[in-house]
Amino acid sequence: MKSKLLIAALTFLFGACSSPKPALQEYIVTPKVSVVQSKMSKYKEKIVKVTNVYAAKDLHSRSMFYVEDGMKKFAYASSEWAESPQQFVHKEVMQMLAQTKVFGFVQLPSSKVESDFILETRLNDFTQYFEENDKKSYAVVSVTFTLVNSKKHTIVANKTFSSKIDVSSLNAVGGVKALSIALKEVLSDASVWIVKVAQ
Repeated sequence: MKSKLLIAALTFLFGACSSPKPALQEYIVTPKVSVVQSKMSKYKEKIVKVTNVYAAKDLHSRSMFYVEDGMKKFAYASSEWAESPQQFVHKEVMQMLAQTKVFGFVQLPSSKVESDFILETRLNDFTQYFEENDKKSYAVVSVTFTLVNSKKHTIVANKTFSSKIDVSSLNAVGGVKALSIALKEVLSDASVWIVKVAQ
């Protein structure tokens, strides 16, 4: 009887060990932005500071959220961002702005050097959506940029850019790919805008 109990216990133990918890997969976005460069900028000798991105609380998180039927929000159980959307969008904005060559120097928000301009960025949306009983999915990226003259404390220009991309596969991977494309479009359009503002 004892041997049968021992065998049963070992079977349960090894059975439990053979079903490990799935590993958490981390994702990054790779927008590969096509940036328009300035040939003649009135801000060529000016310094711009890029503030931290303003975003809703969930976009400060590494959790990958998606929305069903326009009202129900969930997070993928086994997928997350390598860093929060608020963080990596800020890096991409800084890189885009530097590549436009509109300004002489692009500063981090923590810089102690006084700047001539401030670029404020608000991440309005960075989400994968599901519709039609989860048979259709798309990703939306929406960003508002505000260029501020830090000397005069006035708004120089303000514009919102949005992109909606259909998802190729109805899962986290498809969402990441679509969000990358959408962010690429938004930042590419923003580079055209900032170059025109500086003409």
